[in-house]
Amino acid sequence: MNYAYNIKVNLNKRLYNFYEWKDADNIIIYNKLDVYVVDDQTYDDILKMRIKADDKQFSKYTCIFTNGIDTVCVRFSDSGEIELISKLDLEEESELLDEINIKNKYSLKYELIDKSNKYSYNTREENEIIGYLNNYILDNKDNNDLIDYLYNEWFHDNKSKFKYERLSNAVNGEFVKEHKELYDIVKLIV
Repeated sequence: MNYAYNIKVNLNKRLYNFYEWKDADNIIIYNKLDVYVVDDQTYDDILKMRIKADDKQFSKYTCIFTNGIDTVCVRFSDSGEIELISKLDLEEESELLDEINIKNKYSLKYELIDKSNKYSYNTREENEIIGYLNNYILDNKDNNDLIDYLYNEWFHDNKSKFKYERLSNAVNGEFVKEHKELYDIVKLIV
């Protein structure tokens, strides 16, 4: 069995990389955690929070999983589902990966569940900007002048009958420079 000592984690319902942790987050230091080396598919299912562990040992249990390249800390619920998840600090992750025995892979028995932590490649700040813009546009969808203005700022034209819908779809899409530009404009308006 592999162990990790004095590990800092930021357990949340969503997975945030260490560089996105905020001062207001509930950072916890565990004195000792079990570390399980698993195959890549199992690790991917863990990252997506799509597993329900069959083994009762994982009920109300916090541990670390790794595929030998990446690590993640999880806390299981009573039923064996992952309820909280955290990446590790980069230095601690590097030390852990240097020290563990990756040859002893653990065969985690689990069933797939239809759940996802909605892990995205956007940063936490980018997701907050998307959420803010989405709420602002929704709250002002009946203000045609404002929607026309925001639409023009995003698309640099006014040639659409469905400006609200098109703007809303664009804001909910992949993060691009227009998100930040529109966010800065909206912050000046508010």
